[in-house]
Amino acid sequence: MKVLALVPSQKGYSPGQRGSIELWEKVLEPEGISLEYAPFESERLKEVLYKPGNNLRKATEMVRSYFDRISLLNRIDEFDAVFVYREAALLGPAYLEKRIAKKKPIIYQLDDPLFVPYRSPANGLFSYLKFFGKVKEIVRMSSAVLVNSTPIKDFAEQFNENVWQVPSVVDLDKFVYRESDQYREPICTGWSGSSTTIKNIKLIERPLQQVSGNCEISLIGAADFGLEGVDYRAKQWSAETEVDDLRRIHIGLVPLPDDNPWNPYKFIMKTAQYMSLGIVPVGTPMASNTEVIRHGENGFLAADDAEWVAHIKMLISDNELRHSMSRVAVKDAVEKYSLQANAAKIVSAFRSAVPG
Repeated sequence: MKVLALVPSQKGYSPGQRGSIELWEKVLEPEGISLEYAPFESERLKEVLYKPGNNLRKATEMVRSYFDRISLLNRIDEFDAVFVYREAALLGPAYLEKRIAKKKPIIYQLDDPLFVPYRSPANGLFSYLKFFGKVKEIVRMSSAVLVNSTPIKDFAEQFNENVWQVPSVVDLDKFVYRESDQYREPICTGWSGSSTTIKNIKLIERPLQQVSGNCEISLIGAADFGLEGVDYRAKQWSAETEVDDLRRIHIGLVPLPDDNPWNPYKFIMKTAQYMSLGIVPVGTPMASNTEVIRHGENGFLAADDAEWVAHIKMLISDNELRHSMSRVAVKDAVEKYSLQANAAKIVSAFRSAVPG
């Protein structure tokens, strides 16, 4: 089975793409399902797209990439199916998807609520060229739909009967649990994120002020987080050192703001990554955290500053509790949120789009 993979970003660049289709390739390839990647972003577009300004250049490169996409459709007969990650193009209506669906089955992956209007801080009004209403059209015309969260599944099932829920998965070949890490001293509370989410840690500045001094605090994702009254160690995120950096952490923080309309729909990948390494998560009761974190068993949910402080301090002081919750967190991650646990479902979803 040969599949053309229409993806937004260059391979290896986007966290969402890396943690889904690029990771799924490890289980698809051995089952005879091969992928040929076709990113929408050119190198020129990637240089400017996620930075403020440069609107004329962004528009020029967007149009150039769009026409490159149209030209690519001349090769569609070489493939058994077309995989679309989020959308075939970063702007415009579902024109490309409609053309594809007339010739080949579409396997559609929706891992963010693109149907909810959202204005990107970097691209402003360009966000509204994405045609948020097209998502239900793409879902409807697809032969198989893969989603990563229950709220997105509920949306997709309104328009398609062949919907598969596959969480954003952790690759256990990379995120290898070592029990000895959880006995390392001193106790460390930490957070890891990207440039677009570093503001989240500011939400729990006051709780961190109160636990500062009781443990180490390690924050990954920037050189400076701008936290006042908090003694913390800051480090830029690096793919090469990601797992080793996380291994320092015993208690993983997952604060989520309620000012982003997408957040309630999202699967929070970082929670599952923490758990796979035995890091006990403490998170906002929002999005997938309410399903992944079993309060008091594999982590804690914290709805206000007092709860953040209480749960973090409890995990710092009670070694037996933290070790017990760490073991449960690992078990849940392996059984529910790993690539290996979801491999059969991923393969079945692809095959369901191309009967026979």
